[in-house]
Amino acid sequence: MQKPDKARLCIFGVLLSCFTVVRADSEPSSPLDLSLQELLEIEVTSVSRQAESLSSAAAAIYVITGEEIHQRGFQSIPEALRDVPGLHVAQIDSQKWAVSSRGFNGRYNNKMLVLIDGRSVYSPEFSGVYWEVQDTLMADIDRIEVIRGPGAAIWGANAVNGVINIITRHSADTLGGYAELGAGDYQQAFAGFRYGGRLAPGLTGRAYVKAFKRDDLDFDPADVNPSAAALISQSDTDNSWWQQQMGGRLDMSLGAASSLTLSAAAYDSMMDQTVTIPTLTAPYIDYPNIDTASRGWHLLGDYSRALSADSQLNLQAYFDHAKRDESLFGFSRDTVDLEMSHHFEIGERHELLWGMGYRHINNELDANQSVINTQGDNESTNLWSLFVQDQITLKPDTLWLTLATRVEHHSYTDFEWQPTVRLSWQPDEQHRFWTALSRAVRTPSQAEHEYMINVGNLAPMSDFNPTPFVSRLILQGNSNYDSEVVQSLEAGYRFASGNQFSLDTALFYNDYDDLRSNRIAETDVSTLPAYLTVTSNFDNDASGHNYGLELSANWVLNQAFKLRLNYSFIDSDFSDGQPQNTDSPEQMVSLLANWRISRDIDLTANWRYVDRSQLIDPVQVDNQTVDAYHGVDLGLNWQLTPKLRLSAFARNLFYGSHVEYKAELFSIPYRVEPSFFGRLTLEY
Repeated sequence: MQKPDKARLCIFGVLLSCFTVVRADSEPSSPLDLSLQELLEIEVTSVSRQAESLSSAAAAIYVITGEEIHQRGFQSIPEALRDVPGLHVAQIDSQKWAVSSRGFNGRYNNKMLVLIDGRSVYSPEFSGVYWEVQDTLMADIDRIEVIRGPGAAIWGANAVNGVINIITRHSADTLGGYAELGAGDYQQAFAGFRYGGRLAPGLTGRAYVKAFKRDDLDFDPADVNPSAAALISQSDTDNSWWQQQMGGRLDMSLGAASSLTLSAAAYDSMMDQTVTIPTLTAPYIDYPNIDTASRGWHLLGDYSRALSADSQLNLQAYFDHAKRDESLFGFSRDTVDLEMSHHFEIGERHELLWGMGYRHINNELDANQSVINTQGDNESTNLWSLFVQDQITLKPDTLWLTLATRVEHHSYTDFEWQPTVRLSWQPDEQHRFWTALSRAVRTPSQAEHEYMINVGNLAPMSDFNPTPFVSRLILQGNSNYDSEVVQSLEAGYRFASGNQFSLDTALFYNDYDDLRSNRIAETDVSTLPAYLTVTSNFDNDASGHNYGLELSANWVLNQAFKLRLNYSFIDSDFSDGQPQNTDSPEQMVSLLANWRISRDIDLTANWRYVDRSQLIDPVQVDNQTVDAYHGVDLGLNWQLTPKLRLSAFARNLFYGSHVEYKAELFSIPYRVEPSFFGRLTLEY
């Protein structure tokens, strides 16, 4: 196993030792400045779409604050999610990430809904999220709310195992200028600039630009079979990338009762990717390195109006355009989404929320030798939805019952019903118990419905192909493919002891039905002797369950030192012994220490452990093991002046290079290594 570069460790140690000068004229902002009670009272909206404190939410929810994002130097959203209990976050290569909650991780994890300011970034082509293009100026993020467990009754289909809601700051909170500049080894260079101001009475706005360039991760031949390693070593395995993005936001008050928010962003990205392409001649696979261009833009509007003291109407609409150009799989997608919601109270016992929505998606696929749309290059889908929720106060300040459901009509599966029941009990100020029973669905992707995918070609007279002919493996979409279903039972407990200690735990049991499976449909001999075609259809014959525990504990030793422990355990049992994508790490642990060294200097140290996991190889119908790994992240912030901050960060120390995830299809494994970077930020 490769060890960390000692020279780089020494350099980083020198940087840390140099940052021990104290300046008395600054007032830095840090999560250390928030008391434990203030952290517990952070306002969240993702559980019920209504503002409530973190401590009172009847769900397994975790919040990453904007202050923590800045203090720990996170340069991407997946980085910020790494230590959330119950989330498995793994880096695939320089660009790609696999992020999941409560199992089923994958390059295209299809059971987690991700929102940015209410805009869904869930991709309908393969189901999942292209994390490499989900970005914003990290300093503009107010908080990231992570729900583990179903959220479909409020947010709709595909919120099966969780919801990640990224919420940016109001433009009134970003007045003035902000600039950042940084460089390192993996984070080769990055820069960002934002300026906000008051444009008129009741009108504030901001605009930003950012850009970065990131280095390659190394391919290690030990992670593939020898014949493939020899072939890949002759190819270019570059996976570096650069991206630039710009955006802005306007917030306006339209009188005493109404407000309007308009936001927009556009990005342009270029990525080097080494992909696997099946061939009909020995060695029956090729590894070309291709340039992948990805670009897009969106426009979002959100209007709120108070109809009375206890009634509010909200309207949201957005348009999103995304285009991806690559020889393996390219597409152009346009999304129009409209939603109305109405929140009001009936007496002192009922808080009602109801709403309806419509989404239209037009998708144009760039067909190639590996992925073909059997229904033509263009595809349009429609989604209609209606939801209602009633929060009932059974006993004031003590006992609450929430009943909610969402009904949707999807172009592929017709009507879907997704209800939830939540009960919350607070016997006193220190203790709160909650439980929930939910049903959620994951609707089919376009690939599962109508794509034909050449996943691989098997050599003749090999372990998985005993015939004397090349065996061409085809996954065929199925127009009768149905939604996957989960029925989930959850229970949680929260405890807070003054401003010194807090504990948040959650238990869950998920029962899955109609999971994706593959059924051999036919063997075509008409192409012999050139090759034999074995076609499998997507089907819904798999099922199974998992259960687990998630825990987060905060301990405030004194005003200068805080500890946080996050832990998760999961155990799974699926038909045929194989889940989709990944058999999750059984245990994951992270321990974070925040130390305010002086008024101007703070240090964060985080140790992370991820248990071994198994990944499904759809070509060889076999499991691959990713070994357990651990590592340490360090960050040091020095407030040079009240407006100027110098920071140094290290990632993945004290373990060496390691593989965190092997993508299911069309990708080779890369090794994550220790890395270092510095950052200078200015506010004015």
